[in-house]
Parts: sequence; C-alpha cells; structure tokens
Amino acid sequence: MVAEQQAGEKSAPARPWLIRTIITLAGDRRVRYLTVGGVSSVSYYVCFAGIYLITRDHLHYLVPTVIANFLCALVTYPLQRRFVFRSTGRVVSGFVRFYLVCLWALAYTFIGLPVLVELVHIPVLIAQAILIVTAPIINYQLSKLWVFRR
Repeated sequence: MVAEQQAGEKSAPARPWLIRTIITLAGDRRVRYLTVGGVSSVSYYVCFAGIYLITRDHLHYLVPTVIANFLCALVTYPLQRRFVFRSTGRVVSGFVRFYLVCLWALAYTFIGLPVLVELVHIPVLIAQAILIVTAPIINYQLSKLWVFRR
C-alpha cells in the first residue's frame, strides 16, 4: 500500500508537466505547421504514389504530381487556415495565394524529380519522398510572410 502511494505520488507531478507541455506545443505555430505539414505530406505522397502506381505504364511520372498537388491543396488549405495560422481573411483569395505557394512546390517537384530520377537514378517514389521532406522549409516562410499575413 505504501509503495502504491509513493508510486502514485511520483507520477502525479509528471501529469501536469505533460499537460502543460502539450498545451505549450499546441500554442506554437511552428509545431502546428509541422503537424499539419505532416498530414499534408502524407496525403500528397499517398495520392501521388497511388496515381503513379496505377498510371506509370501510361503517363509520365510528372503527371501525377499535378493531380496530387491540387488534391493536397484542397485538403491542406483549410487545415493551414484554421489550425496553423488562424486566419480570418477571405477564403477564396486566401486559397488563390495558398495555391500559388503550392504551385511553387509543384515547380520545385518538376525540377527536382527529373534531376533525382534521370540524373541521380533514384527511383521515382523515393525521389518524391526526398522532395517532400525539403519543400516545407521554404513553404512555411512563404505562407507566414505572404499567404496568411495579418
């Protein structure tokens, strides 16, 4: 019984610390951006990979990037708008600016994917994964300074 009380007493301070840490992290826009960015990256990659695997014998590997880019923008914009940047601006004009940033990511992929696939000889799905990891660094700055500026 005494051991149980001591164990309970030792774990009690950890809970408020953990809750405080979670609340602090949730309040940090960079953490929210990384979280939504993770959702965005996974949705883009799953969409790209699915389309690529279904159409690779019929379409060039850059075609699925266009489709996946647009579908991912439709999924990601509301998340970025509401949870990351907490924007109250106009939805349609905000989406247009947001999609222009997405088009930058598409251009980045249009340049990077052929370089990695054709010149470096990395398989398409691995090359796309490499590009997904590097693009958010630039996208965050563009979103913060232009798309969702206050």
